[in-house]
Amino acid sequence: MKTVPKFWFEPYPWIDGDWHRDGVTTEVLNPATAEPLAAVAVVDAAVVGRAIDGAVAAQRDWARTPAAQRGRVVGEIGRLLLRQKDEFARLLTAEQGKPYAHAVAEIDYAASFFSWFGEEARRVHGRIVPHPEPDREFLIRYKPCGVAGLITPWNFPLAQGAKKIAACLAAGCAAVWKPAEATPLVALGLAPLAAEAGLPAGLLQIVPGSGPLVGGVFAEHPQVPVISLTGSTATGSTLMAAAAPGIKRLSLELGGNAPFIVLPGADLDFVAEQLVRLKLFVSGQVCVTANRVFVDEAGHDALAERLVERFAAAKVGNGLDESVEIGPLIDGRACEKVGSLVDEAIADGARALCQNRGYENDESLRAGSFFPPTVLVDVRDEMRIAREEVFGPVLGLLSYRGVGEAVRRANETPQGLAGYVYGRDLGECRAVAESLQVGIVGINEWRPLKAEIPFGGVKQSGIGVEGGEEGIREFLDTQVISLPVPPLEP
Repeated sequence: MKTVPKFWFEPYPWIDGDWHRDGVTTEVLNPATAEPLAAVAVVDAAVVGRAIDGAVAAQRDWARTPAAQRGRVVGEIGRLLLRQKDEFARLLTAEQGKPYAHAVAEIDYAASFFSWFGEEARRVHGRIVPHPEPDREFLIRYKPCGVAGLITPWNFPLAQGAKKIAACLAAGCAAVWKPAEATPLVALGLAPLAAEAGLPAGLLQIVPGSGPLVGGVFAEHPQVPVISLTGSTATGSTLMAAAAPGIKRLSLELGGNAPFIVLPGADLDFVAEQLVRLKLFVSGQVCVTANRVFVDEAGHDALAERLVERFAAAKVGNGLDESVEIGPLIDGRACEKVGSLVDEAIADGARALCQNRGYENDESLRAGSFFPPTVLVDVRDEMRIAREEVFGPVLGLLSYRGVGEAVRRANETPQGLAGYVYGRDLGECRAVAESLQVGIVGINEWRPLKAEIPFGGVKQSGIGVEGGEEGIREFLDTQVISLPVPPLEP
């Protein structure tokens, strides 16, 4: 059994390169045991304003710092993060609940964004465009926007921050980061690393606190031109409305309802192995996880049998136990929400083939927020469990008769974040993938997200992208200068 590491940071907001040792505190709990981990001080509006003011002052010099130098600092944060991988992973597991192996993967994923954008910093450049009039030309420049307000969720509390922070700093901007209320510790743990990497004070401000309060300050403050949020569609809509009077630039990664289409003749053993890895990753609390599994009538029962076998055998428990494959949900309210979706589906005619309650035999887990890994069949499109995002270890199978029908039904949702296609004929797989109205598709791959590629949703799943060469552009303004061509002396 792993243990919670000793803190290398203080549980206070990080303002202008130091801990702001003041404010009302709130308890952070381990969702596996409900035991308190720390009392963290939360900010009020005045402290958020102070953080923004400090970021504005620091950003002026940072914007003039050579891109290569900015990139070295950003990349160094990632290297220091990997040096402390085990401590971060244990803290992340204790705070969020995910199994230790999943936490290690998140640290690697987070570090990859610091590495990627550390390199991308020097690749931001303008261009010269010919002018239609003689003796003139256009200079196109990309300039840092200024201060960005960053809001991240609890399911990937470090990686989601890393995506935004790395791109923001590489672009020459300053970041004011509001981590999720349930998981502020791993965010605060990043502060000393940024300082050790050489990041000047004020460029990364970390302000734990209420989402509506901090988000409201971001939306209203005239010195925050950019807001980047990863959260629910409802939260994104609320933030858009609040930011509208200031015409803020918004980057939003919002909710999903990912279709997972199993084509006729697919290798069902491979499909089951991949689907279980995807759905049980972070206990199903992932915006890109498979939400609706479409399988043809001929393969339906055989796939269901394989899924039940794997779900029933998975070990549920405290993620600090390295033999555990599935941890708790983030809190009791999450369990209630997933439970209501499952109960309603069963009342409407769905059948539960598996509900793995093995954790109930462990006294140490009685107070934890666990939900039984569940396999449902006879799920229909009109059920709420097929229309809403299910943030838990629940698989619902929907049968189809023709591939065209599966694609049509997959697209009949206002969300468009991710999708998956599994089959033997890669030509057919690609045709189906290109027909899906989503931002990213994995063909025979359960986790296609990488720092090297842009990721974002369509429809109500978001605006803008993170990662890839495109991700840094979320923090850059475009300026065009029309100027005379200097005359060449004879």
